[in-house]
Parts: sequence; C-alpha cells; structure tokens
Amino acid sequence: MSVFWRFVIAMIIAVLAILVGVILGDYGPWYLSWLLGTGFMILVAALGGVLFEEQVDGVALSSTKEANTHE
Repeated sequence: MSVFWRFVIAMIIAVLAILVGVILGDYGPWYLSWLLGTGFMILVAALGGVLFEEQVDGVALSSTKEANTHE
C-alpha cells in the first residue's frame, strides 16, 4: 500500500474520531478512558500469560538439562 493511501485512511479515521467525539460530547473522555483502560488490561493479562508460559518452559528446560547431566 502506498504512503498516499495510508495517509488517506489515517485522515478518514481522524475525521470519524472527531465526529464521534462531537456526537458524544461530554461523555467522550469517559468512553476513551474506558476503551484505553480495557485494552491496557487485556494487554497486561496477555503479557502475564506469556511470562508464565516462558517461566514454565524455562523450568522444564532446566530440569531436562539437569537430568541429562546426572546420567
């Protein structure tokens, strides 16, 4: 996709965001913080899951190495 079309798409999204902000009025900041906060919580939860899986894999790998060195 060319830079021009990316710019056009970004401008369309910006205009839509401005229109939604005008329609929502005073409730706009509340909805924005709710949306950003929910997305951030989801990202933190996903990061926690990834870190947990890496920790479990690391323990399994170290126990496998330890078992191989004792043979």
